[in-house]
Amino acid sequence: VGRISGEVRFEHVKFAYRHQDPQTNNRMVLDDLSFEIPSGITAALVGRSGCGKTTVFNLIDRLYETAAGKVLIDGINIKELDRETIRSQIAVVSQNPYIFHLSIRDNLRLVKPDLTDEEMKKVCAIACIDKDIEQMPDQYDSLLGEGGTNLSGGQRQRLAIASALLRDFRILLLDEATSALDNITQNRIQQAIRNVQADHEHTVVMIAHRLTTVVNADKIMFMENGRILDEGTHKELLERCDSYRA
Repeated sequence: VGRISGEVRFEHVKFAYRHQDPQTNNRMVLDDLSFEIPSGITAALVGRSGCGKTTVFNLIDRLYETAAGKVLIDGINIKELDRETIRSQIAVVSQNPYIFHLSIRDNLRLVKPDLTDEEMKKVCAIACIDKDIEQMPDQYDSLLGEGGTNLSGGQRQRLAIASALLRDFRILLLDEATSALDNITQNRIQQAIRNVQADHEHTVVMIAHRLTTVVNADKIMFMENGRILDEGTHKELLERCDSYRA
């Protein structure tokens, strides 16, 4: 499989984690879950904790296999795609991305060894981290502590977005978790997402914890008990979905 366009589809997916407790062993985290995310759009998964949002991410990234049903990328069953294809074309930005005890430049070179200054500055500008870096004493050669301890949570996420952009991915999974971030940092991450979306070459799927993050999504999927209760734009869901409105 060559370059993918980024369409994601779930068809009647069932999934349960294996627990030691026999009473919970059979509880389906995802229960006959079906949805479609066309390529090039921004989709958001919303719902209460435990409704299955993170599990959807884990199945798209093939960290787990479905118990039943299919996960399809560009119409191809994900089980038929090798892990290298998945890793190269699906980027995940987690709640707390790991940063190595290297300079910013060398952290980015781990993704692209032949990185040029121009490429580095371009992806950092798209990810809205460039201004922060330029204020550091050594700028792009600033050494980052183990795990990125001398960066804020929002800076780590934006650096992870910059890093993902170097991989020329098609699908970005953003476990957003910005509820603990201040409004300015939240706005910068939102701007970074908008920059990624601008060319419509990337499919962005986010788990959203703040209403301000999802209002502009092309498609919002409201999950409850492992299923999609309703889907549509923010305006459509406000009008017709009581649980979403609540």
